[in-house]
This record gives sequence, structure tokens and C-alpha cells, in this order.
Amino acid sequence: MAARFWRFLLGCELLFAAAVTALLAAIFSLTPVEVLLSALVACLSAPCVLVASTFALGRIAARASSPEPSNAYDVCRALIAESVAFGAATLSVIAEPYRPMEQVGLPAGSAPAKPVLLIHGIVCNRGVWRPLLERLRAAGFAPVRAVNLEPLFADIDSHAASVVREVRELHRESKGAPVAIVAHSMGGLVARVALRSISPEVISHVVTIASPHHGTVIARFLRSLPARQMRPQSKWLQQLNASQEGHLPVPMTSIYSLQDNLIAPPRSAILQGSRLHELRGLGHLSLLRARQSIDCALAALSGA
Repeated sequence: MAARFWRFLLGCELLFAAAVTALLAAIFSLTPVEVLLSALVACLSAPCVLVASTFALGRIAARASSPEPSNAYDVCRALIAESVAFGAATLSVIAEPYRPMEQVGLPAGSAPAKPVLLIHGIVCNRGVWRPLLERLRAAGFAPVRAVNLEPLFADIDSHAASVVREVRELHRESKGAPVAIVAHSMGGLVARVALRSISPEVISHVVTIASPHHGTVIARFLRSLPARQMRPQSKWLQQLNASQEGHLPVPMTSIYSLQDNLIAPPRSAILQGSRLHELRGLGHLSLLRARQSIDCALAALSGA
């Protein structure tokens, strides 16, 4: 379960903060008030340290194969935005089992159904979609459902099979209205695999946000099955792209940021044949919350 994974991650952050505070207290003989302030600063800095390490790792790993020019201002903006988004995502994912994300039902009265299915990325759950859900509701999209991809480290094809069932159920619930899909990170690959088993007329549009359509070098440092599938030039990814890229079965939009700290190089998120929205100053998780990326997603779903 993703919530357990993120609770473990939060526990590591708190241990890091406690260790830093204890070290400072021992070296400088801090007062109780200074200890509390040091603990607070350490707690706030832990996500920043973790996020900064992913930025550094991504840039170093991608530099040899495909260097991406990036100015310091955009990198600093992305680092700040991603640190905030990381903390928000941590709380959202951990809270989801106890406060499940509200699902939007069929529109009231005679309003036509505009169904949307939301697919999260690796080691997350549907809790990360709360910011977009509010905007979808305000824009009149309904019904809206968000899946939880389980088991956590199952292969992408297994996740796609569950998504196919969700799409068909949402299509029936919406009385035959075509379903739009919005997917983040690995969820975009899950959606693309699901398209193999769904008639094109059932899907109105697929929007991918920070999805590694051509892999990410970060995946080379991970050993889980879905991570191996997302490695650049993996046989699995080559077969998927050979069957779809340049001749997509449904309209697609790719939203990505040049400062994405987990998709390296960032332009791996480009899928030929899709409409592209290139953003700057945003990291991997902050793309889920930023007004720019949400505006792009809503514009794509609205046909703008």
C-alpha cells in the first residue's frame, strides 16, 4: 500500500530531523527553545534535502546521454515548488486510506456526462489528485473517478488490466459517454497499455503529465519491475512505442516540465503525435498541483 511506503518515508525524515537536532544540541549546548526551533528547521529541511538529491541525481544521470540546458532561476523555482509539493503529496497519500478522496458522481439534471478517470504514478495513490479534482468539479466534469493501482510494485500491464475494467465501468455509468483519462508519471504508460484493450470510441482524450514515454534514467537505479519497464530503451518500452508513437488511436496531450527531477531527460515525456505543453520551473510532483499544468489539462479535456 502506498500509504505505508510514504509513512516509512516520513518516519525516515523525522529520524533525520531528530539526528540533526541531537547533533546540534550536543555541539552547541542548546536551550530547550533552541532545540525545538532546531527540530522544526530540520523537519522542514528534510524534504528539501531529499528533493534536491533527486534533482542532482537526475541531472548527473541524464547529462551524458541528453543534456538539457536550464537556467538557475527555473531550477530554484522548481526546487522550491517541488519541496512544497512533496510535503503535500506525503500528507495526501498517507491520509487517503483514512479520508478517501471524494468521487464526483453523475451530473445533476439534464447535463451531459463528461466522465474522467484519473490514474496516479508509481508508489502513490489517488490522494494526489485532490487539487485537480476540485478544478474538474468546478469545470463541470462528471462523473470523475480515481483509481488506486495495487499491488504497489506490480508490472504496468497488470495495472492496465484494472484500468480497463474501470474505464468500461465508468463508460457504462455515463450511459455511453466517452471517457477522458488524465494520468501522471507511470500512470501515462498504464493508460497507453490499456488503450490496446479498449475501443477508440470509448476514450475521448488522454492527458499525460510527466509520463516517461521514452523512459527515465532514474529507473536504472531502481529494481522494481515497473521501474525496469521504464528504463530508457527497455524492450517493453520499445515495443509499446513501436505500436503507438506517431499513430495514436485516440487524441493525446503530453504535459511536462524541463525541470522535472524524476523524468530524466525531461523531454522523454514527449510522445510523437500528441499535443505538447512544455512548462518550466516545476518538478515531478508539483506538476500535479501547479495552476499552469492543471490549466493545460483542463484545456485539453475541453478541446481548446
